Amino acid sequence: MTFTLSFREFLEFAESFYLEAENHIENGQTKKAIPFIVSCILLSWISIESFINNMAEDFAALPKDLFTLQERAFLEEKAVEFLLSGQKAGEFQISKRSEFRKIDEKILFLVAKFGKGRRFDKGSTFWQQFENARKKRNFLTHPRKSQEIDLSLKDAKDSIEVAKSIIKMVAEKVWGKKINL
Repeated sequence: MTFTLSFREFLEFAESFYLEAENHIENGQTKKAIPFIVSCILLSWISIESFINNMAEDFAALPKDLFTLQERAFLEEKAVEFLLSGQKAGEFQISKRSEFRKIDEKILFLVAKFGKGRRFDKGSTFWQQFENARKKRNFLTHPRKSQEIDLSLKDAKDSIEVAKSIIKMVAEKVWGKKINL
């Protein structure tokens, strides 16, 4: 089976898992709610990744002369290399080697480059909510037996709200458009 999923679909999945978790908790089945809370948090984060990665990919498809070499490499998630031999020795080029960036770096770049002077305040309450959602996601994607995970239905709800807020804010800052979620 081959298919693609949009950031909206990932958000819809997260919301449906939230409702399942809420239902289990209301019925006193807290333990049964845990997989739904975990799924909700992860799917919310995936929706952010999907939106931002696709936006970067769209910009990377624009004519090469619109970007510096470093910017194009950043958008394509490739490394920049210095050539030591051949006809282009002494020059820099984009290599075939992947160089993945953190989602917050991608967000900051897209807003700084295309946001017409609008930037994120990393000290804002909004950004702190994003950081808290990332911490929950990181605990789930990089588990350690030495760390206990504290999850709640509120964490699931917060993850959905953070995903929606980030997507809306980036769309507005970069495209100048409001999107409905």
